[in-house]
Amino acid sequence: MPELPEVQTIVNGLNEKILNKKIVSLNEVREGTIQNFIDDINPELGIIVSIKRRGKYIIMETSNNYKLIIHLRMTGKLIYERLPEKMYSHVRANLMFEDDTRLIFDDVRAFGKIQIYKKDDEVESLEKLGLEPVSKDFNEKYLKRKFINRKSPIKNLLLNQRIIAGLGNIYANEILYRARISPLKKGNELSLKKLKTIVEKTKEVLEQAIKYNGTTISDYRSVEDKTGEFQNFLKVYRKEYCECGHQIKKIKQAGRSTYYCPVCQK
Repeated sequence: MPELPEVQTIVNGLNEKILNKKIVSLNEVREGTIQNFIDDINPELGIIVSIKRRGKYIIMETSNNYKLIIHLRMTGKLIYERLPEKMYSHVRANLMFEDDTRLIFDDVRAFGKIQIYKKDDEVESLEKLGLEPVSKDFNEKYLKRKFINRKSPIKNLLLNQRIIAGLGNIYANEILYRARISPLKKGNELSLKKLKTIVEKTKEVLEQAIKYNGTTISDYRSVEDKTGEFQNFLKVYRKEYCECGHQIKKIKQAGRSTYYCPVCQK
């Protein structure tokens, strides 16, 4: 699943490619991909005036007071191209623009969604999200408040979108490795010093991952259909040996693969 750096890379690309373009149509290719939460069945969306990210969601606002909320889920991709270009095997929807360009929503597993709302409508899934980990308010005191009664492993807590918006499995592994903290450590047992280290490494890892346009393990692509490069800088995820020479251990936590060094991470 695309995580914060991948989604931010996509948003950055969309701002370069489609900001201020007029939408001619939004066409559904696979039923259920587009979810309309307004009264108008076929609204005239207007010009894209804003593209931003919240957690793992992409939010496009238009001149006619609509917003499109896009979640890529496991395998979704947004690919920008001038018509006509090559064929894609798993197109679920197309956003067509006045200048004969389009944005393809391609999704192998078909879990991703495009939702249409009025601009001022509240979106429950967005309202429930926690702090952005790249924000100034994300600090050790915030984590201390959130973890004070939490006995869950720190790895699981980092993946809780109601606490931290946008983190996923790859980056949670990398953050804890660089912080030298065991993924098995309970959240309420971590000192302010340890939490400060987690905050620092979170910002460090995310900044670097965005710089290198995200991580491509399998499906993720930018809007230009290019892979990310941060997979070349991963230190623990899917690795066999730690930099210290000891073997990386792989376990399951909440159904997700956790990689860590039992020697370096205490």
